[in-house]
Amino acid sequence: MRVGRRRGRLLLRLEPAEAELLALLFDELDELLDDDTADDAVLQRLNPPAYRDDAAAEAEFRALTASGLQAERAQRTAACRAELARSTDVELTDAEAGRRWIQVLNDLRLALGTRLGVTEDDDHGIDPSAPDAAQREIYYWLTAVQDSVVRGLMG
Repeated sequence: MRVGRRRGRLLLRLEPAEAELLALLFDELDELLDDDTADDAVLQRLNPPAYRDDAAAEAEFRALTASGLQAERAQRTAACRAELARSTDVELTDAEAGRRWIQVLNDLRLALGTRLGVTEDDDHGIDPSAPDAAQREIYYWLTAVQDSVVRGLMG
């Protein structure tokens, strides 16, 4: 993966295997978000409470916003998926496209990081013999991609 500029626009260049991995992760995120019966730590991390100390206010907030927030998240993921389907060289035509990719990459990182139990205190090392080594590599790769897009937008 490389991030550069072409004609003044940010260009995210992915290897075919990286593009396939992202497409798979987009699908998994969609499946997770479509399962409204899941009382899952990942969903709680993606949708943190707005009112931690007021259950009634939290329930009202969820009733008013949950479907809209889920629809926005699904639209962002669909737009990134469509851009990726056109080319492994994803041209981010404006700041909105860059922001969208950052948000989707963040959702992927939050979902995977929650499943892996990643914390701020993580040593960022990967034990190759650990059963979750491949997932951790994906998590850190997503972190690098997101960081590269952020830096590219800032530069």
